[in-house]
Amino acid sequence: MRDIAYEQALMRDLLAIQRALQVYIEAFIGMARYFVEQKYQLTVSQSREALDELKNRGDLPADQHAELMKILGFRNVLVHDYLDLNDGIVQAIVTKRQYAILEEWIVAWQGALDEFGSECPNGNK
Repeated sequence: MRDIAYEQALMRDLLAIQRALQVYIEAFIGMARYFVEQKYQLTVSQSREALDELKNRGDLPADQHAELMKILGFRNVLVHDYLDLNDGIVQAIVTKRQYAILEEWIVAWQGALDEFGSECPNGNK
């Protein structure tokens, strides 16, 4: 039988992981919106719009768009339903590194912005 201190530590760790995933996804959303703004001179107010715009312009393959949309949906669950969140789902996401696609796109967009340099449509980096 596990003791109370162990259970409390486990719950604290799970909540920390959930919060870290939420922040990471939100950073990804911010980067996607910024990239669309810089590359296309478009301001999008919702995260879905940025990914849709990138897919529609050929900058984001449909299969990865679908995967990223699932991740955005998971972020909404983290924000709004965290008390009912299945810890097994969080554990699977972390174990399988399903969040890694976020870093891939952040790095790719940062590289593209760096390449734009002074040629960036908005003149920013």
